Amino acid sequence: MFILLTGKGGCGKTTACWKALPGLRSSGVKLAGFISPPLLDGNGKKTGIEMLNLATGEHHTFARVVSRDQNPDVGVYRLEPDAIEWARGVLAKALLSDTDLLVIDEIGPLELHRGGGFAFAIEPLSDPQRIPGALVIVRQELVDELAERIGRPDMVRVVVTEEARGEASAQLVKLVQAAYSRGA
Repeated sequence: MFILLTGKGGCGKTTACWKALPGLRSSGVKLAGFISPPLLDGNGKKTGIEMLNLATGEHHTFARVVSRDQNPDVGVYRLEPDAIEWARGVLAKALLSDTDLLVIDEIGPLELHRGGGFAFAIEPLSDPQRIPGALVIVRQELVDELAERIGRPDMVRVVVTEEARGEASAQLVKLVQAAYSRGA
């Protein structure tokens, strides 16, 4: 099963995925890949992005919000110098691992339009024999493009809204549990 977790920017896609992880793990689903929770200051303002390796629990700061006098690498972020290589290494290992569900948070413009970041994972993701289960976070404005590039017949879209973030988490757990109870 290939799940595209999508929604508008800031709606809580990563949060929905994060909240689904305990339910997935308690179901015995082996996870690999990474999730990218925000780094927040004391007031809850986003200051950057952290990456968590789901197989090992190792984490690494991926990017920080730039100040007005700095040039961002992507969006409003400056990537940490070794972060992209670390994250690519996590993903490369995950693509080769014996896992039930590969999680990628996220595939965005860097991958789809510039061929950078995690673009190397797009081709393997299109092969259900190689990657039988995946959950990929992608922005709403890019979901059709990614779906077309992946082209898998087992693709399911889960749309996150701010109002129904919790429902999306529960839906993810149910989808994955149903797929693995059928032996997907």
